[in-house]
Amino acid sequence: MNKILDKAVTARFSNEDYLRLQTEAERRGCAIADVIRGSWTHYQEQQQLQQLLLKMEQRKRITDFEMLATFFESSDAERKEKKQSLFNKGVKF
Repeated sequence: MNKILDKAVTARFSNEDYLRLQTEAERRGCAIADVIRGSWTHYQEQQQLQQLLLKMEQRKRITDFEMLATFFESSDAERKEKKQSLFNKGVKF
């Protein structure tokens, strides 16, 4: 799906950064604006991946906690207490 490019943005770069953008655009055979748009797209994709990894880490943390609690035969009250203790130490479930 092609997006309609109807909004312009002006940004100032140092001479050094501009020359790097220009070199990259020439290497790719495209306009500097295409390099910048590609960088924005890449940034958004990286943000999405970071969120997915965070969610995966949280699910693993919950699974590991539940496995250990089961192994040590913790009661529901003990599990709740330990979760609160970990939360207070900065561990997020």
